[in-house]
Amino acid sequence: MSSDDSLYGQRGAFPIPSDVALGDLDQEPESGEQYLLRVMAEAAAAPNFVAASRIAKSVQKADILVKTDYQPDNVVLVDAVIPSEQWCQQFAKSLKQDRSRFKQIIRQTRLPEDFALPEAGNSKAWRTFCYETCSSSSPNDRRVLLSLAAMDQTMAIRLIKWMTTWLTSDRLWRAEGVWLWCLILKLDELLDQDDMHALRELCRRLRKIRESISLTIGHNVTDQAVHRSEEIAALNILIISVTRGYGQLDMEK
Repeated sequence: MSSDDSLYGQRGAFPIPSDVALGDLDQEPESGEQYLLRVMAEAAAAPNFVAASRIAKSVQKADILVKTDYQPDNVVLVDAVIPSEQWCQQFAKSLKQDRSRFKQIIRQTRLPEDFALPEAGNSKAWRTFCYETCSSSSPNDRRVLLSLAAMDQTMAIRLIKWMTTWLTSDRLWRAEGVWLWCLILKLDELLDQDDMHALRELCRRLRKIRESISLTIGHNVTDQAVHRSEEIAALNILIISVTRGYGQLDMEK
């Protein structure tokens, strides 16, 4: 995937400083950045399977919160964009720990006196704020973390709804990957029906982007999959965060 983003800066979906290494994989990650780097490396390199519908067959029905409003498009995805079941299960286990760590960091974050968020109902101002916040390549930019510490659950859900409408049909921009990952981590583990609907709508849009990438790379899988590996990994991280993190496994079919 190209490191250039002509509109909003770097296209890498998640901001990881260049000096962060994978480290000893047999040991616990030393930082959130190292953990995320490992997740993305595994997502990009994990074995894939042909039919996404096989996921449901490997999970007991009692573990699935089935929703009847989702109708899959029956699009056949190339193997390169689908994570393995083994990776999905491992990521689901790590997600709970990651959410706990993130919430702890937020609680310990002190807001500068001059830090302010856009008005809660101003979607235009929020859009500018979100994309400009992630346009810098500096690994020390803490504005996203400060924003998450300053906003409540209601604003987080509202921002997810807005960002779902901002997503394009064929790619995931860096700012979108950063914000959506952090917003999902901030949410409570138990959501009401309306909030869950917002996550399902987000998941639909993310799947559409992944389908578009699959169609794009279908004729040149090896070269294109490598070129967009970070973006594919980011999409799978976000999709599985919804489907496995909130029991929406019907959306993996």
